[in-house]
Amino acid sequence: MPSEDHPSLRSHLTLALCTILHAFTHAYGTLLVPLYLLMQRDLNLKGVGYASFIVTIYGLVTCIFSYPAGILADRFNRKALLGIGLLGNAVAICLMALTHNYSLLILFGILAGLSGTLFHPAANALIPEHYPRNPGMAIGLLGIGSGIGFYAGPQFAGWRAESAHWTFSHISNWQRPLLESGLAGLLSGILFLFIAREVKDRHARLAYENTPSRKPAPSRSPTVAVPTLVSPSSRSALAAPPAGRVSPPTGKQLAKKISLLAAVIGCRDFAGLATLSLASIYLQKAHHLDARRTGFILGSMMLVSIFINPVAVWLSPGRRRLPTLATIMILAGFVVATTPLWPVTTVLYALCLFMTFQLGSYAVSDAAILERVPPHVRGRVVGILLTIAGTFSATSPWVMGFWTDRLGARAYTVEAYFPIFITLGFMMLIAATSMPLIAALGPPVAGAIAPLTETSPATMEPVA
Repeated sequence: MPSEDHPSLRSHLTLALCTILHAFTHAYGTLLVPLYLLMQRDLNLKGVGYASFIVTIYGLVTCIFSYPAGILADRFNRKALLGIGLLGNAVAICLMALTHNYSLLILFGILAGLSGTLFHPAANALIPEHYPRNPGMAIGLLGIGSGIGFYAGPQFAGWRAESAHWTFSHISNWQRPLLESGLAGLLSGILFLFIAREVKDRHARLAYENTPSRKPAPSRSPTVAVPTLVSPSSRSALAAPPAGRVSPPTGKQLAKKISLLAAVIGCRDFAGLATLSLASIYLQKAHHLDARRTGFILGSMMLVSIFINPVAVWLSPGRRRLPTLATIMILAGFVVATTPLWPVTTVLYALCLFMTFQLGSYAVSDAAILERVPPHVRGRVVGILLTIAGTFSATSPWVMGFWTDRLGARAYTVEAYFPIFITLGFMMLIAATSMPLIAALGPPVAGAIAPLTETSPATMEPVA
């Protein structure tokens, strides 16, 4: 069977470009967060919950359709899916900047979510296949894009909403960053389609796996329905694991394990996204900061993940992976629960510390999971995780808006936010119990990685 064990220059370019697409995906999902109060006033909305609901719709649609997107990623050209996804996302963001109709904003949020849903299943399947010997570190480097996006989205939105003064039609101050970032995304999507590439031998490999000689021999046993997660040809390739190796779960068994894992680790996803929206409301109401200052703090608290994602993967090879994941989730829960105790002059440090642990856990958990599942089902595995965990977490912006709206006049006091932050801290502790569920997926498909031999982020080669 053809193989591509040694990544080329185009592999590195594809990884870099996917990282940029990752940044745009998360930047678009967080652009509106520091703009909630500006939108509420401009659109005459009854509460912050109406503004945060647009972000919720975006996230819900992105996650609900992740499994179909995973099927597409496992069957079709993933480079094309990624480019089309960014272009569609950028167009929807531009359209948001051109209307003051709340119903249309909801519609464009749905369109943006449908486009954004293509990224994670396609990228998380494409990039590890470019680096078959080093999938963990490849995922860690891809995770840099989330940090850039989470940083740039709120930072750029808050800054441009306050400082941009150009006029076009009836565009309001909160819409200017949307149009500017949308146009940038269109250009990046076009460049991606021209420069990035699919794995060279992917179509040959798929054709090889689907040849009649690869199909399982007829059996006299009763007919059993073929699991949807793994095709018959792929399942036959896993039927006889090498001696000394424990076979990873396949088909419906794997789908059930991933679904249960997603339900537990989804508490981590909810707490992280909720903290972003809650911090925006908390800083502007309880501490009376403007959109620009709030956007700076929200963006800065995400900046650390640019470095922490690859570093966390590099420092947690082999048997260290899961203990490291549990530890950083527990630490993140403790920090977020204590956020209201920090004065406004130092709250940025608390939020940065929380996001260091919280976002670092994504890279470590993604590496731990994707190392344990076969390459040909990674798109669908990511799809299941996002459909369950992501859909749950996508409700958090609206939940935070609704909860803080219910506080009434108390929303302008620090003490009112203690129960909310403590709840999010407790959810991080629940997510830390997901370690046995990840371990139950089996050993890493590529073999266990010994401590201190994780791939170097700089060279993508194993450390001697």
